[in-house]
Amino acid sequence: MYKRFLSIAYVMNIVFQALFSLITPIGLFFLVGWLLVRYASVGDWIYAPLIILGVLAGLVSMVRFVISAMSAYERLERQREFGHTDNTEELDG
Repeated sequence: MYKRFLSIAYVMNIVFQALFSLITPIGLFFLVGWLLVRYASVGDWIYAPLIILGVLAGLVSMVRFVISAMSAYERLERQREFGHTDNTEELDG
């Protein structure tokens, strides 16, 4: 029961971090666009390319995070499968 709860919590953590890594670049690029429109007198057209770049940057960031998180999750599952509970083997070699 405890291990199942930890697995669910770990997966939920991955999901929330993936969503955060997708949304953050979009918000940052929107903020940059707003600052450019407000203080640099750039036209409103700047929002479109910056939000598109934000979406692309967010997708790349999310995919990279999910790939690294899933490889770490698979490594943890293999350790559990073979009965390893700590990483002392990696420190010895």
